[in-house]
Formats: sequence, C-alpha cells, structure tokens
Amino acid sequence: MKSIFALATAISLSFLAFGAQTVHADYGETPTCTNQYGNEVECPPNHIVINKKVRSATNANVFVENITSTDTAYSAGSEIEYDIAVTNTSNTDFATVTVIDVFPASVTFVSGPGRYEANQNKLTYEISNLKAGQTVHDRVVVKAKDASAFPNDVTCDIVNTATATGPGGQSDQDTASLCIQTKIMGATTLPVAGFEDWAFVLPFLAMAVIGFGILGKGAMRP
Repeated sequence: MKSIFALATAISLSFLAFGAQTVHADYGETPTCTNQYGNEVECPPNHIVINKKVRSATNANVFVENITSTDTAYSAGSEIEYDIAVTNTSNTDFATVTVIDVFPASVTFVSGPGRYEANQNKLTYEISNLKAGQTVHDRVVVKAKDASAFPNDVTCDIVNTATATGPGGQSDQDTASLCIQTKIMGATTLPVAGFEDWAFVLPFLAMAVIGFGILGKGAMRP
C-alpha cells in the first residue's frame, strides 16, 4: 500500500513540475540589430510584450481579450478581474519592469499588486528579475460604478490600458475593453411555487412516505 502511495505521489509531483515549466512562455526570438553604419551589433534588451485580458462575465475560468456588445455584459456594481501577462521576449534578463495600469472613470480599484493612485485612477507595480523568455501573470480587480455612472442600458468600449516598460525604456501597451449593463434582463428572483407545482410532486412524496413506512416496519421485526 505504501509503495502505491509513493508511486502516486511521484507521478503527481512530476505533473506539477511539468506544469510549472509550461507557465513561462519562450517565444524563441533572436533579435537582429544594426548600428548607424549598418553593421550588425548585439541588441540591447528592448523586447517586451504585455497582454491584458478580462475575465468572462459568464465563465469564471476564461479570460478574453475584450467583452463586446455581442457578449454577456457585466452588471453595474459588479467586480471585474483582469489578467496582465508580461513577457520578456529577448535573450537578456530584465532587472526591473514597470507596469502602469490606467482604469476608465467608470470603474474603481479593488485589489492588485503595487501602489494605487486614486487621483489618476491608475495602478503601478514592478516585476523584478524578469528572465529571458519568461512570462509573469498578475491579477487586478476593479469594481464597476453604480447604474447612474452609465448613460445607456448597455455601455460598451469601457477601455482599460496597461503599459509595461523595461530597464532600457522599451515598452509595450495593451488594452482590454468590456461592457456594463444597468438594466437587469429577465427575472431577478426565483418564482414562488404554486399549488399546481406541488400537486405534481405530491404523488412522489406519498410513495416516499409509504416506502419509509415499509422499511421502518421491517427494521422493527425481531
């Protein structure tokens, strides 16, 4: 029994190790640079990519590039989570990468790494020692304002902009947009069961009571 448990543990650890390796994306890019005379020289560490996604309003396990008018919108007052992925696509490690996330006026900051400046409605944080080929993910949560902040029943093109800047001043920017609805579509509460609903269930309840009675009598026999 112990050997089976040990084997299962080893397999589980192997899968965890494999999963940890696949977290870091390697783009396999070897940049080519030239100087003012047209001669090929070693490239400075100037390759960085940022990708911002927003969690789907209908599937908590899915992040999408944008939520458009054809998708299910978030409700006013709800919390919204973003995923920010920063990748070093160069062949040189970055000592520090600074990420600035600017939120639209219709949402307020809830949680995330770094420091938040309310007067500018932006979040700033740093990623230390971003190795060549490595991708780092961070999560940021905001809250949509109440219905009075939105002009329409459904307001789209609410854009959130994130920028990543490397140690040499190189940078990349990405956006994620979403829609907010202020009018709740369909029923907001479950309907109260009427007599007709209970009448349909009563025969099954009666059968259950009879069955328990028979089982009880059987258990009481010596």
